[in-house]
Amino acid sequence: MKIFFKVLIACFIGGIWYHIGGQNSPATALILFIFMLFILLMKPIEFQSPEKREDYMQQLKKKRERRLALEAKQKEEQIRLHKANQEREEKRKRELRNKFKNR
Repeated sequence: MKIFFKVLIACFIGGIWYHIGGQNSPATALILFIFMLFILLMKPIEFQSPEKREDYMQQLKKKRERRLALEAKQKEEQIRLHKANQEREEKRKRELRNKFKNR
């Protein structure tokens, strides 16, 4: 309902400008309508208390730390899996070498 009234007010201001300017200013009235609509629909900047801002910053820091810790754990797991795969491959190669030496 508020948006409807804001559009109506912008139309009214644009219409008044068109009526005052006469037939020579439809482009100006349209630009004024769009400008007024933008101003009326724009959300004003709200005050944010320092406590809320600090809490938000702390939450961001905690999330970042958790993400970095998780990435580190994933990297360690990948390294461990890579080493395990290398060890298995080395063991398989040794078994094949021993198998061919025994023949």
